[in-house]
Amino acid sequence: MTEVRTARAFTRAVLDGNPMMDDAVLVVSELVSNALQHSMSGEYGGPFIVAVESNPGSVWVSVVDLGAETTPSLSPTMPGPDRERGRGLSLVARLSKEWGTDQLPVGLRVWAELVPDGSS
Repeated sequence: MTEVRTARAFTRAVLDGNPMMDDAVLVVSELVSNALQHSMSGEYGGPFIVAVESNPGSVWVSVVDLGAETTPSLSPTMPGPDRERGRGLSLVARLSKEWGTDQLPVGLRVWAELVPDGSS
């Protein structure tokens, strides 16, 4: 998926040298993949807006899907080993201090705040 590759490259460029870069790249990748999969009932809805902000002691990332029709939710249990999908938001939750969604006038923003290990 070109969109995911582009989002990863953008995140790496913004966070070059930041110790949280790898986790942020993974989170952005999952959020964009989720948006692509679920936007407009499984069809590409886009466009997407990826934001990455480095603050002292934290990194904030978000993906805005202007075609979103549903709000993602974290499954209470991890899918079994035979399932190919369903782990994305669990990864986001584990790598983030906090994550959430904001319904916008048009679309949906899914965001996450990352902090260095041990400071959450």
